[in-house]
Amino acid sequence: MLQELLKQLAYRCGFSLRRMRGVKTHGDGAGSARLGNDGEALRQAIHALDPYAGFAHEAIAFDARGWGSQSPAFGKLVERIRPRLIIEVGTWKGASAIEMAEQLERLGLTSSKILCIDTWLGALEMWGDHTDRDRYGSLDLKHGYPQLYYQFLANICHKGLQQRVIPFPLPSVTAAQWLSLRGVRAELIYLDGSHEEEDVYADLTDFWDLLAAGGVLFGDDYAWTGVKMAVDRFSTQHRLQLQHLEDKWWLAKAA
Repeated sequence: MLQELLKQLAYRCGFSLRRMRGVKTHGDGAGSARLGNDGEALRQAIHALDPYAGFAHEAIAFDARGWGSQSPAFGKLVERIRPRLIIEVGTWKGASAIEMAEQLERLGLTSSKILCIDTWLGALEMWGDHTDRDRYGSLDLKHGYPQLYYQFLANICHKGLQQRVIPFPLPSVTAAQWLSLRGVRAELIYLDGSHEEEDVYADLTDFWDLLAAGGVLFGDDYAWTGVKMAVDRFSTQHRLQLQHLEDKWWLAKAA
């Protein structure tokens, strides 16, 4: 009974009990390494082997069709922040990651990296309508399991961005915990994962902590009710000025 009362009090005060739990590290203590915004060190920490090595991308045609990936907001924010590390939560086929990578190329930011976090299993709305070729069809199910990750890899390879884009195939909550343990801080974070209010709010909470001072956290789909409610709630609770640029919403962290 006391434990339940404490839980209710914590929730009413705006705390997430999941975030209050300590995270244990195992093995050789690698979890204590502080990676900051070092994208190359981050790549090596995530992947023991190059995920692109030996991947026959020529067998998969380039297909980066998606939503909102050509927005001018990407170029404007990348030019404003000039990040060494970008984190993208919700990647789909990689179209927006490709757009940001090309903006990094344009600005000559040769050492900057993009970390793409996704399960590549599809969001809730992707599974609702079997006749929807853009969403359900893009999952490319084989024996009931999505093959979308391989389309993403192929798209990155077709564009020659293997050294720029780092895939991290995990749920966002697990990825955020891993990144937090290793002291990762990104100057630009893009949220475009789930559109459900509590999922979006959790991503805002987790990834705001991973945003470097002076950085920007931004996202898509403010017109979706769940996204709007989560973004409005988070910005109000943290006394942050919610701003809009083109079709994206954004929040800046004080320097």
